[in-house]
Amino acid sequence: MIFIGLTDPEKNTRIMNYCESHAIDKVFILSPKKFYFDCEFENSEVIEYADIIEYRYFYRLLQEINSSTLIVINECLRTQNRYDLTYNCIRHFLNQAKHQLIFQWLPLIDDIQDFMILFDFDTRSRWKREKFDIDLLENCRIEIQPKRIELNRIDVTTDATLKNAYQREKTKLVDGIGIKDPHTIPRNLYLMSGKARMQRVVIGEHYIGRNDRFKIGMQTYKESAYQDTPYTVFEFPHNFIDFADFVALSKQTVFNVLVAGLKVDDWYFDRYNQWTKRLNDGYANLS
Repeated sequence: MIFIGLTDPEKNTRIMNYCESHAIDKVFILSPKKFYFDCEFENSEVIEYADIIEYRYFYRLLQEINSSTLIVINECLRTQNRYDLTYNCIRHFLNQAKHQLIFQWLPLIDDIQDFMILFDFDTRSRWKREKFDIDLLENCRIEIQPKRIELNRIDVTTDATLKNAYQREKTKLVDGIGIKDPHTIPRNLYLMSGKARMQRVVIGEHYIGRNDRFKIGMQTYKESAYQDTPYTVFEFPHNFIDFADFVALSKQTVFNVLVAGLKVDDWYFDRYNQWTKRLNDGYANLS
């Protein structure tokens, strides 16, 4: 069964109820380290997501998994590649086991096709070459607690000096891009516009950004724990999965976003606004 949007205590409840109902004698929890939680089932073991492909774990689990084993797949939607090596290893475990629970805070990384990775886990990959189709959902059970993300734009005035410097840097980056990844351009320009956003920073409030280059104690997307307080988005990460992880770990759904008066800031805000729409559409399709 697939569970979307459950807290750690709710995950524990589902595991304990399932173990009691199905006479489970061992639980293997596959999970990225940042999403570990304390499982109350006595005979449980956590396997770190990055270790799944290691021979010492992969072959041992294949030996130990049996009809009384429960596989818990916890927040393992880590890449959009449906045929990723780690996903293939997980499939081997699931083909040997009879019982699985899939937990994920958000049902996608970028678009609804990502959900098919979770669908594959729950259906033993019987439709692994099929794209998302609402009619396929009758082949799995889904419990959803939607987490709809809201972005509130806070515009920041940008002076002419920074705008001129921005244009010079943009020209320099475009002229020198060559065969480099074109996404290098918005990544670098967005860091530059941070100087403008700094004028709206209020000491004592909490901000989330790519790094703490301005030395204000800013939280970053690399963190694995966040305070129980609203964070203002100082800047978005370039990759959607980093923001999805932050949402899952912080449990925040409404965000104020600082937006400087530069085109790159508009680009990032619009990009994430479209992402929230795809997320909301995904919930509608799965409900």
